[in-house]
Amino acid sequence: MPRVTRLVPFIWVFLLILASCGAPSYQGPHRGYGEILSGETWVAISSVYQSPSREMVYYDSSMIRRNGERVTLWQLTDYKMMQGNAPLGMFIMSPHRFFSTISHKEFDCVHNRVRLLASSEFSQHMGTGSHNTVLVEQNLGQAVEPASINQALWELACGATTPPKD
Repeated sequence: MPRVTRLVPFIWVFLLILASCGAPSYQGPHRGYGEILSGETWVAISSVYQSPSREMVYYDSSMIRRNGERVTLWQLTDYKMMQGNAPLGMFIMSPHRFFSTISHKEFDCVHNRVRLLASSEFSQHMGTGSHNTVLVEQNLGQAVEPASINQALWELACGATTPPKD
């Protein structure tokens, strides 16, 4: 029994070291859920489309670009709870965990479609902290689903209240 009691302090020190591991970007003060600093251009999507208990979705009002029937904009999704997987356990942060994402989307106003152009995951709220760029497959996109965040963004981008019928 004496050998086991000598190991207990070492086990506690080892667990303490493991719990404090992780990228430095996960440590220290950061913006909280849904907190926007003054002067930023993120605007919340209409509350009809939001799930404030899980996430808040914003768009960048200064970065909407129109090219004929296509419009691009930037979307920020801020999650209340950390997202992603934890391959090393719940107490150790991994680069695959994130609190927010920023996506660049293209909307086809005539054909009622949306295409993801780029996306990044951020370790902290409101697109801050370290980030991982997510590989995005370039394709034709998908139809905008009724009553979805993409419909809300389509309405903002295309200036309509109901998508056209295909």
